[in-house]
Amino acid sequence: MLSIKLAWRNIWRNKRRTLITMTSVAIAVLLSAVMRSMQEGQYNDMIQTTVGSFSGYAQVHANGYWDDKTLENSFVATDSLLKTLNSSKGVTAVVPRIESYALGAGKQQSRPLMVIGIDVEAEQHLMNPQGRLQAGSYFKQNNEQAAIVGRDVPERLNIQLADSLVLIGQGFRGMSATGLYPVKGTITLPNPELNRSLVILPLHTAQQFLAADNRLTSAALVVENPNRVTPIVQHIRNKLSTESYEIMNWQELLPELVQGIEVDRVSGYIILGVLYMVVGFGILGTLLMMISERTYEFGIMLSIGTPRHRLGLILAIEILCIAMLGSAVGILLSLPIAWYFNINPIELTGNMAATMENYGLQPMLQFSTDPSIFVWQAVIIFIITLFFSLIPVIRASQLNPVKAMRG
Repeated sequence: MLSIKLAWRNIWRNKRRTLITMTSVAIAVLLSAVMRSMQEGQYNDMIQTTVGSFSGYAQVHANGYWDDKTLENSFVATDSLLKTLNSSKGVTAVVPRIESYALGAGKQQSRPLMVIGIDVEAEQHLMNPQGRLQAGSYFKQNNEQAAIVGRDVPERLNIQLADSLVLIGQGFRGMSATGLYPVKGTITLPNPELNRSLVILPLHTAQQFLAADNRLTSAALVVENPNRVTPIVQHIRNKLSTESYEIMNWQELLPELVQGIEVDRVSGYIILGVLYMVVGFGILGTLLMMISERTYEFGIMLSIGTPRHRLGLILAIEILCIAMLGSAVGILLSLPIAWYFNINPIELTGNMAATMENYGLQPMLQFSTDPSIFVWQAVIIFIITLFFSLIPVIRASQLNPVKAMRG
């Protein structure tokens, strides 16, 4: 208890020295936490763009569909299947879809387009097309003869709202698929590629267009907790026949996204490692300066009989307190920055924006406010500070009292 009291008094006896050391720790936590917040925010945005707002965190297909995405590998949407999926623990909504490709034509232009048939009500839980409408109005029922297109599709086909969109493709079992649908609205999605090529039809209308009555290519699952997707998928696999269906989580659906995130995360760790080294040696220099300034004081303490282990303990407690205070200040400084750029993402322009759009991502940097990011960075810097403090603590505890008092 006496050592703690002495250490606390020593900390504030020279406030400037303490503030310099504490500032070194706080800046280290600030830099590392903000950097990690930016990285994890990018990853979350990538996942949300491709998973949370379109594909879903898990999907059910007919067995073999994912390897050969054709209507021949679609499945019948039986009531028992939908009931099983809806009743699964952790699943908040089941979003049935039928997807294919067709040639879309306007007045003078034609382009290949992605056609997706959606359940008008269920899709609100995932893609939320009604909330993403840029212009026009949403579907009223699943058999409505109308289409909603990505915001850039009208320009590519030289059409406007209420104009007719011609779709020509191949339906189920080689049937000819042709349809003429008025464009009822345009939609804006986070993925730029979908904005250029997506056509949305009501589910029954799309099934009729593709000659695939009551058939689906996928049933996307909206889950209560995205971090528990794996056990949910395993639970559904146990309930359904794996000979008829394949149930995949988003990591299996999008392995390229997972690999891209992991590669980028490793490069981020390397940069952080360099930052940790710079910060560690900076803190070491600050601590050595602090010990050097107090050499005479330590000599006096040793000469009056203070045990060397007690001196080392007092110094360790001082550094421990300074590291804790600095880490806390670093967290307090980094949180407002991350929160601000989470609410107001940094919009990218020029070549960087074009590069991100080519990968189907929004050209912006949105920071993450996950509390674990800031806590872990504070813990890491705290451990680094304690590690680098071993040298000055050992050095101080091994001082020769006579030499120390002579300066």
